[in-house]
Amino acid sequence: MTDHPLPSETSPKATLLLVDDRVENLHLLSRLLSRKRYQTHTLTDGGKALKVAQELEPDLILLDVNMPGIDGFEVCRRLKANPETEGIPVIFVSALDNVIDKVKAFAAGGVDYITKPFQLAEVLARIDNQLKLKQLQAQLEAQNARLQAEVRDRLQAEEALRQQEQYLRLVLDNIPQQVFWKDTNLVFRGCNKNWSDAAQLTSPEDIIGKTDYDLFADSTIAEQFRSQDRQIIETNCPDLHRIAKKQKPDAEGRPIWLDINKLPIHDNNGDVVGVLGVLEDITQRKLAEEALQAEKQKSEHLLLNILPKPIVDRLKQLESAIADRFDDTTVLFADIVGFTALSSDVPPVEVVNLLNEIFSMFDRLADRHGLEKIKTIGDAYMVAGGLPIPRSDSPEAVANMALDILDAMAQFQPRSKFPLQIRIGMNTGPVVAGVIGIKKFIYDLWGDTVNVASRMESTGVPGRIQVSENTYLRLQQSFELEERGLTPIKGKGLLKTYWLVGRKN
Repeated sequence: MTDHPLPSETSPKATLLLVDDRVENLHLLSRLLSRKRYQTHTLTDGGKALKVAQELEPDLILLDVNMPGIDGFEVCRRLKANPETEGIPVIFVSALDNVIDKVKAFAAGGVDYITKPFQLAEVLARIDNQLKLKQLQAQLEAQNARLQAEVRDRLQAEEALRQQEQYLRLVLDNIPQQVFWKDTNLVFRGCNKNWSDAAQLTSPEDIIGKTDYDLFADSTIAEQFRSQDRQIIETNCPDLHRIAKKQKPDAEGRPIWLDINKLPIHDNNGDVVGVLGVLEDITQRKLAEEALQAEKQKSEHLLLNILPKPIVDRLKQLESAIADRFDDTTVLFADIVGFTALSSDVPPVEVVNLLNEIFSMFDRLADRHGLEKIKTIGDAYMVAGGLPIPRSDSPEAVANMALDILDAMAQFQPRSKFPLQIRIGMNTGPVVAGVIGIKKFIYDLWGDTVNVASRMESTGVPGRIQVSENTYLRLQQSFELEERGLTPIKGKGLLKTYWLVGRKN
């Protein structure tokens, strides 16, 4: 146990016991509370907390749920079962945000539940509220003691019961969930205001003594709920936790979504005495999730139009720079001959529409052959095979696309009022591919293989496909090729190149 000194000589506002298995959480919370004139004692073990709480008699306990050994729920139950500690308010502080966990916390005897990560202002407000309630309770007890001589024992007991019922009603009516409870005969014994409003009742008292048959005109629906409740009572364990659409829409006809939980109610002997239902209206959350999912799909679709799916998946993992080496990649460049001169004589919109029609045709061919479009550079089109997923037949796939491009352009000529030809170059070899930078991502290729492929295109002739010797060696078994001879290539000297003519039968 660690004591933290107060920042000044001012007497502490209250003594708090902090119990959490994470030391860093304890240090942070203890430091913040000490600055607000609270005296704090910290523990990391639930079992020790039981003994220290009895010795220290703190004004309030902040208790974590998940701890080694005894969890927070069990610690709270034991505190409440001990006459010497049962009056200490217990506020749960946990990362668990489930409705059922909150219900379990209140059922164990907790007075409040704070979800991590928390705001200090919220924690202080909750602590202050519970200390005021404790003080008020102490005042009420003192008042009851003064009146004990004047009021008969029966009236005193009734008054205490009434105070408890009012406090329980105050708690139930101020939580955002809808709560109801039934006895073992499945007769409603009470509900909070949120539930009665949702059920369109005048007040919570209207439900007392009624059954599901009184609420639902459809007896099948009523029996469905009663069957669920019977199972909970018979098995003595929670039987229902689901997200469901409410039978009746709201006043404007929109669906209402509910998070529904049911669990058994136990008496002091552990016997089941009823069923507790907790419903939370999650319509706004559901709509937000659907809107978020739609936006996520839209963003994913946009990303997949820019980058290959494996690269998108890696970017989602927050990889900053992606660079991979591929040893067997075939790169193709296709350039529209004479397009630059054409663009100077034709209106810009018409030029863009023409280029879009041609490159959309190429995009469909790339998809058909399972190739990766890299980018367009002006009137040039770049595509590659063998990445980002390696494949052994990338030269054949790219060659088939190249031949299909020539056929597509031949069919396109009669429909176009502009005479256009295509010049294609191919090369096979290793490349480095990846995504760099932080804006306007593009999946690009680097390396000598890319440079030679570009030179194969630029030194070719319109209407033909020029390939390097590396590509020729991979295609010669399945395709018809003609030797062009030695071709001067910038930066490489004379290289032997070939014309890809067609496919072999």
